[in-house]
Amino acid sequence: MPKQSDKFSTPKNAHLMESEREIRFELPFEMDFENLSYIGVVLHETWGVNEHHHEHFELCYVESGQGWFTINDSLYTVSKGDLFLTKPGESHQGAASGELPFRLYYLGFNLEQMRSLEIEYYRIGFNRVEKDENHFIKYLFDSIVDEVRMKRQLSKMMVEGMFIQLLVTIVRIYNADNKGHTEGRKLATVIIDILNYLHSDIRADHNVADLSQRFHISRSHLAREFKQHMGVNIGVYIRSLCLDKAKHLLRETNESVCAIAETLNFTSIHTFSIFFKRHTGTPPVEYRKQNICSKVVK
Repeated sequence: MPKQSDKFSTPKNAHLMESEREIRFELPFEMDFENLSYIGVVLHETWGVNEHHHEHFELCYVESGQGWFTINDSLYTVSKGDLFLTKPGESHQGAASGELPFRLYYLGFNLEQMRSLEIEYYRIGFNRVEKDENHFIKYLFDSIVDEVRMKRQLSKMMVEGMFIQLLVTIVRIYNADNKGHTEGRKLATVIIDILNYLHSDIRADHNVADLSQRFHISRSHLAREFKQHMGVNIGVYIRSLCLDKAKHLLRETNESVCAIAETLNFTSIHTFSIFFKRHTGTPPVEYRKQNICSKVVK
């Protein structure tokens, strides 16, 4: 691992935690850019962060080493070149693991002024680990950090341009298999609140009636607004979240099918199995076997 002085000096506007060997820039760095909240670089092997949540998106990029993250108790392992994304309201934590040198970039941002991107990010599914195949995300991270550190002429404009490039590239990476896109309008506050709530507690028994009561909005208005903003009705969205998380738990954990059904608040393992087979064409146990086999083959 390079020494701290090899690449980074500490500008006046940076907060450097020497005991943790972490550099973090709180933004705007004497500039007027509201969407990018902070950017940081972890420079040590024993990094870890306790469970927490926040009201903005956060992207992590593993430059070297191995580690893990969780979202609401679902485990994700990460290694060199991996991206990991959390959405507002999602409880998450993470740490380095193994003996390899560990280096992590992280970025906090909101999308309140970027209408189309805000919807695209909320549509990203439960599979949150993707690979930066061509190292373009690393290049953009390095370039942004360098601009923040050096504060060159017109740095604000340069950072804004690279930041937007980074945001769009991330969406394309996560949605590589998704041909569709939506140039949506700005999400209403109540829709953002509902999305944050649904993602923070993914479960099969969410329904329009309970949500309308919790968020003080009529059922018809909620159904209409959600469909207009997100392009699908709220019931379909809830089912997609459950299916996405079920697939992840079956692939990446040893939890029993019964335990997964309970985690997602299905009334029984039978109900869960019917749900899963209806939407995938494969029973949960068979889906797990097929995915374990495919991993072994790779």
